[in-house]
Amino acid sequence: MNKIYILLSAVLFCAYSHIMQAQNMNYVDYIFYTETQNLINPAAVGGEKGHTIMLNLRNQWLQSYDSDAPQVQSLITTYRLTKRIGLGVSVVNNKVFIQRETAFLADFSYSIPLNETSEIYLGLKAGGNLFNLDGSRIKTYNEKGQYDPLLNGYSGRFQPNVGAGVYYKTDRFYVGLSAPNLLASDVVKKKDGIVTSVAEQMYFYALGGYYLPITQDITLCPSMQAYLAKDTHYQVCATAAALYRDFLEVGIGYRTETVMNGYAMFKAPDWHLSVGYGFETNEIPT
Repeated sequence: MNKIYILLSAVLFCAYSHIMQAQNMNYVDYIFYTETQNLINPAAVGGEKGHTIMLNLRNQWLQSYDSDAPQVQSLITTYRLTKRIGLGVSVVNNKVFIQRETAFLADFSYSIPLNETSEIYLGLKAGGNLFNLDGSRIKTYNEKGQYDPLLNGYSGRFQPNVGAGVYYKTDRFYVGLSAPNLLASDVVKKKDGIVTSVAEQMYFYALGGYYLPITQDITLCPSMQAYLAKDTHYQVCATAAALYRDFLEVGIGYRTETVMNGYAMFKAPDWHLSVGYGFETNEIPT
């Protein structure tokens, strides 16, 4: 069975992060995270029973409409090769000001049935990130008019990545634990003043959800995603969603950086097509 997802999201009034600080896996979706689980957990690709194709477009706007506002485009496909083996491929393009990062990721999942209604999946992720930086757009004011030497050689660098995860799923409940970037290092490596590797935090993720039928037509779908970084920074996203007749899903969420989001997803089961739109803002009245 083929499933096609088209996900659109807008993030309002978000601030830029400093480009040379440790990268924070900007391609992770905080709105449709239940649909894009394999980005952080390779084991989740085994949870689909057929072939899925997902297109996710994410735009952020600052206080003004700036062409340099952060953007993320991702193309994800998963395939259940056998009853036990699931495969996935993801290409994610992330743009923030003068920085562009493209991730190429492949996932492998192996399932172990526990009983008639539950399975546990073990997954591996492999790939890498290609970094590009347009240093010519940075204004410098030193007496020689030179660019920061730390930026020399930054563009065109490919950084390999390996990840792992475990995923447990029943007909009512799912939970997963993963470390999607095991090769991450929080040290910027240089040789002769040239950057040879980019700093990146290592992250550990947990994700879970539950399906609770209320009536014959309505099912509640609460879910949560959390991460913990190596430097002990953490974030929790919690979402309350409801599904109506397998046709319309709506949800509202909150995460610990005082950010709220909401989304609606329309599903056409006969066409194996889902289209969703979400928004996120940190302009919360106090």
